[in-house]
Amino acid sequence: MKSSTCIRAEPWTTLELVQALLARFGAQDPTALAELFASRVDWQVSEPAAAGWSNGTRSRREVEAVLRSLFGALGLEELTVRRLLIDGEDAVVLGRTRWRTAGPAVDYLVDFALSVSVHRGEVDECWLMRKGTVATTATTAAP
Repeated sequence: MKSSTCIRAEPWTTLELVQALLARFGAQDPTALAELFASRVDWQVSEPAAAGWSNGTRSRREVEAVLRSLFGALGLEELTVRRLLIDGEDAVVLGRTRWRTAGPAVDYLVDFALSVSVHRGEVDECWLMRKGTVATTATTAAP
């Protein structure tokens, strides 16, 4: 996918950055998403083994790689934001995603809480807590 990079004279506000983060996630654009992160990010996920790596400080390139892997394995069908809370440089997003696997199509619903901290217009801390369930096994009708 083509990156949606733009040059900004001023750093992103927390609200602008979270809106861009959600839009780029919805567009499944790992390169543009990674541009929103600082060069070093404190990264925490609720199930690190399932995400394919351990928690800790990660580089922007590592963030891009894990996002590229995620979008390569699953297709994002829906992203719903239920709540967005902003307090200065911190934001919390509560929502739900619906993903579909390639191959034998299976839909997954994932409720999530995403917490980000923004410093100088970049995400420098990202915590993702999630709880997923298999919603349906997608089938195609016979001709």
